[in-house]
Amino acid sequence: MFWNRQESTVWPSFDKKLPGMKNVSLLCAVALLSSTLNAQLQLFTPESGEFFTQGVGEYLTIPEDTGNTGQTWDFSGTTTLQSASASFVSTASTGFGKSFANAEIAVEAGNTNIYYSYDAAYQYYGGVENQLIVAYTDTEEYFPFPFNVDDSWEDTFAATFGAAGITFERSGTISTNCVAQGSLTLPGGQVLEDAYRISVSEYLMDSTFLGTYEVFTEGDYWFVEDYPLVAFANVTQATFDTTTGGEPITQENSFSVWMESYTVGIDPVVEAPSWSMTPNPASAQLTIARGNFQLPVECVVYGLDGREMMRELIHPGIQVSRLDVSHLTEGIYMVHLGESQQAQRLVIQR
Repeated sequence: MFWNRQESTVWPSFDKKLPGMKNVSLLCAVALLSSTLNAQLQLFTPESGEFFTQGVGEYLTIPEDTGNTGQTWDFSGTTTLQSASASFVSTASTGFGKSFANAEIAVEAGNTNIYYSYDAAYQYYGGVENQLIVAYTDTEEYFPFPFNVDDSWEDTFAATFGAAGITFERSGTISTNCVAQGSLTLPGGQVLEDAYRISVSEYLMDSTFLGTYEVFTEGDYWFVEDYPLVAFANVTQATFDTTTGGEPITQENSFSVWMESYTVGIDPVVEAPSWSMTPNPASAQLTIARGNFQLPVECVVYGLDGREMMRELIHPGIQVSRLDVSHLTEGIYMVHLGESQQAQRLVIQR
């Protein structure tokens, strides 16, 4: 899960058609049963050279699911506050492969490398940041494959490493529960079918003669079989530091993180939007932001019924444009900008 450690700041449908109206109740029961039995997650091992970008936004209040399968999660209105990019590379190419001999692949982001495998389980081996090697002696298994809806998993992990002449002993536990399956809409409007919501609770402690540094992580993570990293996550992380010699220092940080783009070779599998709009939901004014461009473009807003609701010309060279949407009634709209093939969902709310 890219972003899950101090070594880094960024972690990592069932369409049943009934043949007729006879025995509808029985057929619905069979469809529900088969969906539950077949709903299982199996991630693939990425290849070296695959590239991705993750967006980070505000923490969201997400309602409880109404069932195990057939859920709908729509995060299209979430605004990107910052982004981080990384790529999958071979473990040997990082220069630290011998310290993570059993890992299958590494994530490289600047001066940070994080090591994983996807064989029998989604497994974390540790990482390297600024030459500091944290290699796990007891690896952390997030969950085994396949991981079914209603399945739970628990694991322990451990590592010993040194920094600035001090020895650190790391230990921790993780528990995961696959709670639901359904359709996931990412910020920007990309829809991913057959997504799995996994509840995660993790405790990590680094111990030294100076004291302890503890990290408590709680959150919901969405995974899709076609992608080897978290598609969307909503996380709260709290730290408790007693190594300073004074009063313990506590901090808490809550945020959401998601896959903005994922590229295999030269082909983008998931494309990041080339423009953004804020706020969303909006009430009276909408700000459109995009890179500099040489030709005028039109911003067109459509209702869900396909009717054009408004159209405005944005002149060349303008990177930020403000639109008056006060005349639009409350509801959901689709916004198109210029030649972009990617529409974004707009919510008007007052």
